[in-house]
Amino acid sequence: MRHQKKLRCLLIFIFLQIFNNIQAENKDEFSFGIAAGNGIMENVKGMHTPVPGNLGTNIKSLVLDDDSMNTIYSINIDYNKYLNENLYLNSGISFSRHETTDTTITFDGGYNSEFPNIHFRGLTLELGPSYRFNEIFNFTPYAGLNLSSFLGFQSDTNYGENGSGEYGVGGAETFVECYGITPNLGIFKSSGLLRGYGFSVENLILECDNDHNRSMTEGYEADFDIIQYRIDYRIFF
Repeated sequence: MRHQKKLRCLLIFIFLQIFNNIQAENKDEFSFGIAAGNGIMENVKGMHTPVPGNLGTNIKSLVLDDDSMNTIYSINIDYNKYLNENLYLNSGISFSRHETTDTTITFDGGYNSEFPNIHFRGLTLELGPSYRFNEIFNFTPYAGLNLSSFLGFQSDTNYGENGSGEYGVGGAETFVECYGITPNLGIFKSSGLLRGYGFSVENLILECDNDHNRSMTEGYEADFDIIQYRIDYRIFF
């Protein structure tokens, strides 16, 4: 009897899914893509040990003399839910790697110090509306705005003091937690030859509150601002 109830529930669930797809007129989509990009890491500050010109252990701000932060790759899977003639709800997940460059930093007060590159890796989760414009020569342009979060880890956190190795090389990975928005513009082939292939440009804008990094022993804040260029393929169902 219990198995029969489970079977009935399963059949009802399958029916509802089929009915939902019929109601959506086969306009829902899965999208698979890969991206790369470039941007900046800025507004870095956190509890820092003493430096010349700022001797206390306190909150210190610094600027990366080369603030470049690049997306090495971002691999995504998105689901676009049809809402009406022009509006979809986008939800997506990406696995990505970002890195800064090997540079120096300047503290408030003028002291300059080395700053080896940092690697970030993690998952980006996104959710938001996507507006479809009218088709032009078998292409559909669109614009979207997603709420975004990046959750992952950063490498190369070693403080390098007391004979513990080279500063900024190795060390325990620390947690990275970022939230923000991602506006995007794109276009995809909606009919004819190469149907489903597309291209988009997105701006990943995040405010981060991260764990310890080198001499920022109690964590630090930073802003990421990265332009990513994505090629994708859509499956309509």
